Amino acid sequence: MAEFSELIKKFDKIRTYMRDFYVYGFKSRADFTKKSARTYDNEKRRCESYLGEYMKWDYSGGNKSSFISVDCAKIPLNPLYAAWKSKSFTSNDIILHFYILDTLYKAAVTVNELTDAICAKSEITFDVQTVRNKLNEYVKSGMLVQKKQGKAFVYDIAPQNIPISPMLLDAIKLFQGAAPFGEIGSYLLDNENQANDLFAFKHYYIAHTLDSGVLYDLLSAMRQGRAVIIENQSERSGNIVNIYALPLKIFVSAATGRRYVCVYSFKRRRFTTFRLDYLRNVTPEKEIDNAEELKEKLNHHLSKVWSVSFGNSHGLEVICMKLHIDERREQYIIDRIKREGQGGELNKLTDNTFLYTKESFFSSDMTPWIKTFIGRIIGLEGTNQETIRRFYSDLERMAEMYGGNG
Repeated sequence: MAEFSELIKKFDKIRTYMRDFYVYGFKSRADFTKKSARTYDNEKRRCESYLGEYMKWDYSGGNKSSFISVDCAKIPLNPLYAAWKSKSFTSNDIILHFYILDTLYKAAVTVNELTDAICAKSEITFDVQTVRNKLNEYVKSGMLVQKKQGKAFVYDIAPQNIPISPMLLDAIKLFQGAAPFGEIGSYLLDNENQANDLFAFKHYYIAHTLDSGVLYDLLSAMRQGRAVIIENQSERSGNIVNIYALPLKIFVSAATGRRYVCVYSFKRRRFTTFRLDYLRNVTPEKEIDNAEELKEKLNHHLSKVWSVSFGNSHGLEVICMKLHIDERREQYIIDRIKREGQGGELNKLTDNTFLYTKESFFSSDMTPWIKTFIGRIIGLEGTNQETIRRFYSDLERMAEMYGGNG
C-alpha cells in the first residue's frame, strides 16, 4: 500500500477536490462517490496540511462536512498558494537537481560531459536521455540556459540579473494579493525569506488561485492568436463538453472576483463565455488567420454586453424601464443611472417621470441592477418576455413573503 504524502504529482487533482468540497462546498464523506473513501481521506489530509487553522467543520444530517473559513481582510497571504508549492518528486529528481547545479557551477558542459560527471560523483548510472530531459525542464523554467558551442550544445546556469531591492519587495507584497498569478509573488517572497507585512485586501478572492493554470493557458493562446479545445464541466449535471474555440478576452466580476473567458465558438459561429472554475483543461491548437478580425468584432459588441453573457440568440434585446424620480431631491438617482447604465438612454417623459432604454444581447443580466430601483419602477417592458415575466413573478413572491399589494 502506498504511503500517504502531502505532495501531489498533478495540480488538477487537488484543484478539483478543493473546489468541489471546500469552495463550492459543505460536502461530507458520503458525498464523495467517484472514488474510494480512502481517496477522500488522503485528499482531506492534504487539504488540512495546506490550510491548517482555516479548516473548519460542521455536522449536518449526521454527517461531518468540512469547509474553508477565512476572513480574507485579515490574512497576509493566500493559504491556497500552498497547494502550488507541493509538487511531488522522486529520489532521482533530488540527485539530479543537486549534481547538475553543482557541476554547472564550475563550468558550462555538454549533456554527455554532465552525465559522465554525475555518474562519477553519485556512483549511480544515469542514461544521457534522462539527464537531457531534466536539463530541458530546467531550461524551460529559466534555471539553465542552452548555448551553441562549436558543433555541440552546452548548458550553463542562467544569470541572475534582477536584484530584489526593498522597494521591489514592497511591490511583490502587493502583487501577491492584488493581481492574477499571485502565487508567483509568494514564491519570490519565500526565496527572500520575506512575508507580506504591509497590505491587507478588503476584497480578496483567494479561491481563484485554483484557476491560475487554466488562466495561463488561455492567456498564452490569446497572445499567439491560437485556437484551443476547452474541456468544460457543467456544475449542475457534471457533463463534460469539449469546445473548439478562439479565446479573446478575460472578464472579471467586480462583485465576486469570478473570472470568465470570452471565446469565439467555431461550431456555433458566435461569441460565448465560460467560467474559468468550470474548465478542466485547455489544449492549444493551430493559429487562426483572422484572430485580429474576431477581436475587433468582439470589441464592437462589448458595448451591448451587460455582464458576460451573449445570450442564446444572435439578435439584440431591448428593455425599457419607466421610473418615478423626484428631480428636486433625487438628482443622485439620475446621476447613478447615467454612471451605471452602460450607455443606455435616459429620457425625461414628464415631470419626475423618466424612461431608461438599453439594448443588450442578454437582458436577464440586467435584472439584479434593475431590482435596485424597486419602489421607483412604474413599469418594465422588453423584447425578452421571459425576463419581464420573471421580474414581476419575483415581485409577487416577495409580496407574499413580506406582505403588500405586489
